[in-house]
Amino acid sequence: MKILACSVRGGDVCATVLAEKEDCLRSGGGHAAVEGCIHRFADEKGLPALALARVTRMQETADGGIEFDFDAAVPPRVKLGKYLGLEVYVPADESPDLPVLRAAAETLEADIPETYISRKIDGLVRQRLEDVAQRPGFNTLADMYAVLRAASGELALGYDDNALWDMALAVSDELNTGNMRARSSREITELLASALYPGAGGDHAFAVIERALENRAACKRAESVETIAEESFASYLRMAGKSMAELRGEFRPLAEELVRIDLLIDEVAAREHITLSDEEFDTALETIASMYELPPSEVLGMIGASTLRAQLVRDKARAMIVDSADTF
Repeated sequence: MKILACSVRGGDVCATVLAEKEDCLRSGGGHAAVEGCIHRFADEKGLPALALARVTRMQETADGGIEFDFDAAVPPRVKLGKYLGLEVYVPADESPDLPVLRAAAETLEADIPETYISRKIDGLVRQRLEDVAQRPGFNTLADMYAVLRAASGELALGYDDNALWDMALAVSDELNTGNMRARSSREITELLASALYPGAGGDHAFAVIERALENRAACKRAESVETIAEESFASYLRMAGKSMAELRGEFRPLAEELVRIDLLIDEVAAREHITLSDEEFDTALETIASMYELPPSEVLGMIGASTLRAQLVRDKARAMIVDSADTF
């Protein structure tokens, strides 16, 4: 292994590493070689086992090695404050979990690497994307924008992107909130034509729009679920009038809070020497399998035994903190 470039700042790590041919042969595969090199990198730099390691680039070299970039974080040292027997006000209609954990996390001391917060924001953005993907209105907006852009380009109407988005919003609003009935393709074409041409567009414009609608439908059939979700998310951002950077900024306070709670739970689990018996593991596995109507072996194949066991230990630590609180 060769370290080609490296930066360690404030607990945030990024590096370019070469897994040489011997590393790949010894480990039995490319991904295993990369994982092994990340562990060796930490050892050579005198760092503890790295957290949140993510490979951002992999490229095979001419001599059978692998050059890759990765970023990760050095787990912060955590100093716990009071976490048992806290007095916490909890509104009558709220679960005590978050208020209690938030109160306990406020007493925690740690220099948290930016990577922890960035990864948590990634997760919140991903969750929002998944939520948006379930809402057909944003999918409709993406469709209308794509059709209007294609038709405007073919007709050489000269509309800029902002104008096309405004048109798409108007058409989508009409489709989604008009009278809540299914619209025929002819009606949709007329709505789009009236957006592009406040007056009459003529038969040629109608033909162009109909062709753009057909092309969009064909593209949607060929697109992956992920691509369609990303298009809907772009529509959501446009409708909300914010950039991805602004959305991430909005999520930052929550991300920071959730990271502190995660560190709290992990440190409590370690300090209290919380363990999980085989019986507790099997019972939890059966419960999850029953919930999703899957065989336990399939659940383990998807989650992994070590990942599930770690989460169950964290659940016990979480319950210890919450159950000990005096809520009012």
